[in-house]
Amino acid sequence: MSFRWRSWLCFACLQTFFAFSLARAEVASYQTDSLAQFDYHRLMTDVGPSWMRLSPDQQWVMMASGAAYPSIYSESNEGRIELLGREFYVDRPLESGSFVTDKVKLIHISTGQSKELRIPERNIRDARWSPDSKNVAFVGVAANALDIWHFQLSQQQPELWSDIAVSGQLEAPSIVWLPDSQNVILRHSRMQPVDTLTPAATLQIADTQSVQTRVYRNTLDTDFNRQKFSALLRQQAVLLSKNGEVRSLTAELLLESISISPDGRYLLVQHISDEVQPGIRFNRLAREYQVVDIATGNISAVLPKLQTDLVRAREPDAAAEGARLVQWRPDQPATLIWAEGIELRGHAVDASYRDAVFTLAAPFTASPEELFKTSWRLHQLHLTEGGRLLYSDFHSGLKQLRYWDLLLGAADKPQRLLLHYDYTNSAEFPGELVSQLLPDGRTQLVTNKAQAIYFQADGQNRWGDGAYLVRLDAESMEQQIVFASSDQQQRRAPLYLRMQDDKEWLLLTKESAQRAPSLWLSHGSAAEQLIYDWHSDALIATPEPLLLEFQRADGVQLYSQLFLPEKAVDQLLPAVIWLYPREYHTHQQQPKPSRQSLFQPVDPMGPLVALLDGYAVVDASQAPIIRQDGQEPNDTFRQQQQLNIDALIAALESTGRIDRNRLVLMGHSYGAFSAVSLLTERSDFRCAIARSGAYNRSLTPLGFQGEKRTLWQAPDLYQQLSPFFHADKVTTPVLLIHGSADENPGTAALQSEMMFQALQAQQVQAKLLLLNKERHAYRYRETIEQMLIAQSAWLRQCAQLD
Repeated sequence: MSFRWRSWLCFACLQTFFAFSLARAEVASYQTDSLAQFDYHRLMTDVGPSWMRLSPDQQWVMMASGAAYPSIYSESNEGRIELLGREFYVDRPLESGSFVTDKVKLIHISTGQSKELRIPERNIRDARWSPDSKNVAFVGVAANALDIWHFQLSQQQPELWSDIAVSGQLEAPSIVWLPDSQNVILRHSRMQPVDTLTPAATLQIADTQSVQTRVYRNTLDTDFNRQKFSALLRQQAVLLSKNGEVRSLTAELLLESISISPDGRYLLVQHISDEVQPGIRFNRLAREYQVVDIATGNISAVLPKLQTDLVRAREPDAAAEGARLVQWRPDQPATLIWAEGIELRGHAVDASYRDAVFTLAAPFTASPEELFKTSWRLHQLHLTEGGRLLYSDFHSGLKQLRYWDLLLGAADKPQRLLLHYDYTNSAEFPGELVSQLLPDGRTQLVTNKAQAIYFQADGQNRWGDGAYLVRLDAESMEQQIVFASSDQQQRRAPLYLRMQDDKEWLLLTKESAQRAPSLWLSHGSAAEQLIYDWHSDALIATPEPLLLEFQRADGVQLYSQLFLPEKAVDQLLPAVIWLYPREYHTHQQQPKPSRQSLFQPVDPMGPLVALLDGYAVVDASQAPIIRQDGQEPNDTFRQQQQLNIDALIAALESTGRIDRNRLVLMGHSYGAFSAVSLLTERSDFRCAIARSGAYNRSLTPLGFQGEKRTLWQAPDLYQQLSPFFHADKVTTPVLLIHGSADENPGTAALQSEMMFQALQAQQVQAKLLLLNKERHAYRYRETIEQMLIAQSAWLRQCAQLD
C-alpha cells in the first residue's frame, strides 16, 4: 500500500505532515518583543519521515527524512529552467524541489533493529527494495550528477554500484528490479547541455486545434523551448547487472516510466512523444508505448499512441485517442491491459459506449483482444494477482463515479456493480482501494487468499468520521469493517496492510491532540507493538479548535474552526480569518470538519502562526459558493461571499471571545483573491494579508478556478470578479506577498505587482513583499522567514499591539 501522509488541516493544500515545532515558553499573548525573540526556524524543523516503504517480505520498513525547507543559498548558483510549469536543473538530471535527504533508516519490524543509509558527500533521491527484501538500490545525488548505490542488509555500508548517470526527473521511479533480485533497470540520463540565454527573438504560431482553459507560462510554444525540453529529458532504459555491467535496452527517448512483466522477460516503456505541440500542459502531451525484450533489447510490441489531449481541457470526461492506463496484468506472465476511447468527446455527445478495454499477451504477435466496453468514461484500472479486475468510470455532468468488478477469463461471470456515489459528497466517499508498489515498477491491489479487496478511508466518509479499513468479499460482495478508529481523544490510522497466512496485520499510527504520532504494529486482537515514535518534548501542539456551526441568511449551513492562543487574555481577541472558497452544486456537499483529535503543529505556511502574536485564528477554508437557480457558482460569487462572511462574523461574536472590530482577512492563492475581493465591498476589517493571488481576471482570460467561460463569453463577470478593477473602493490596508517565480497558471507575480500599484494609486496603505526564487508554494527557509516576519509586524500593527 503506497504510503501517503495526510494533511493536517485544509489550509489551501499548503499543509505538510509532521513538520514543525513551537516553543511554548517563548510565546506569550501580546508580547511586544516576540518579533525579536522568536526563532522562526523552529517552525521549519523536520521531525518526521517524508516517505516510508515496506519491504516485500513485510519485515522491514524504510523511512526517509530530511529538511522540510531547504536553504535558498544551497541552490543559488545552480542554473535552472522552467518548462511546462516544472523547473529543471541544467547541470544535473533533477527537478528543482525534488526531495533529497541524507537520512534513510531501515527498521526491522519484529526486533526494532535499525540500520542507517548514508553516503559520504551525497544525498539520496530514491530507494527501492529488491524482491527478496535483502537489498536496497538507491540513487545518490552529488553536486552535478546522480549515480546508483547498493546496500545489502547483511553488510554495514552501502557501495557504489555504478557511476552511470541516473535520471531523477518526472517523479517516476528511477530504478526497477528484475525478479532475480540481482539486476536492475534504470532510467539513464542522456541529458545534453542547454543554452540558458534568451534568444534575441522568438516566434510563436497559434495552434488552431488547441483548446485551452488557462494561460500557461513556459509552454513548449517555441522551437527554442522544445529543444531545451528534449535536451534536458533525453533518457534511455539500461540494464545494470550485479557486477556493474551496463547494457542499453532502448534508444534515447523522453522516457517517463518503466515496469517489468511479472515473468521478468519484458520491459514496458512509456515515453513522451517527440511531436510536442505548443500550448499544451505536461499531462496532456502525447505518449507512446514500447514493449522491449530484455534479453535482446528488441522491440516486441508498440501500442496505439496516445495523441495530444486537445479536448479534455473543455470537457472533463472527454479522452484523447490512443492507449491509456497501460499496465501489466499481474495474473499472467507477460500480458498487457489498457483502455482506448471509442467516443472521444465525452458526455457532451450521446453514445452507448465511451471506452473499450483491451488485452494483449506475449509474444505480442496476435491482435489485441477486446475485454469489454464502458458506458461512462473509464477512470482507473485495478488488478489483483488472482485475475480480478476492478475498474471505475465516471460521469462529470452527473458528478457520479462507479466501481465495477470483473473476473478476467471467466466468461460465465458477468461484471458486477460494486459502488455508485456522488464524488463531490464526502459523506458518500468509500475510500481508496488499497494497492502496493512492487519492486519491478508495477502496482497491484492488496488481497487476501480469497481475493477480497480493501478500501481505506480517512476523515468524513461513508463509514463514519475517522479512519476505516473495509474488506470487500470477492464472492458475496459483503462489506466488513476490519479496522475503525473514530475515537475523538486518540486517532489511529492504518498506513500499511500486511497479509501473512491470510491474517490481516496493520502498521498504523497513533496520535492525540497533545502527542505526535507513533508507529505501531497491530496483530488484530493481540497487543500492539511500538515500532517508532516521533514525539519529542520539544514539540508543542496547537490548541484544539472550537467547531462553529451556523447558518447564513439564506439558510445554508456553514462550518468553521476557531483556534485560540494558548495564553489568551480575558479581553476580546483580534482574529485572523483564513479564506479559501469552495464551489459546490448543493450545500449538502460541504464537508463538516472532523471532530477527531489530531496533533497539529504550526505550519509556517498556514494561518496558525498568527497565534504567536496573540490572534485567534478562524479556519473558514470551506466557505461554500453554491450553484443557485441554474446559474454557475461565480454568477453569485460576490453575494454569497458576503452572506458567508456576515454569518461568520456573527458566529464569532456570539462566542464572546472575538473583537469584531479587529478582524483580519488572510488567504493564499484563491483565498488571497477572496480576501481582496471582500475589501472592495466592505471596510469593517482591520487589514488583510493576501499571498500569491490573482486579482485581474483579464490576465486569466481562458478561465480560472472552476470557471469555464472565457473572458469573451462573459466579459462582465470577469470585470466584476477582478478586485483590480475595483481598487478605488478599497480603503483597508493590505499586505501583498508573492513568489517571484510563481509557476501557477493565472498567479504570476505580475498580479500582485499590478494590484499593489492600483492600491498605491488610490493612496491605500499597502506593502508588497516579493520572495526571490519562490514558486506558488513557498519552499525556502530564508524567504519563508522573511514572510513570517513581515506578517507578524503587519498583524501587530493592525491589532495595535505595539
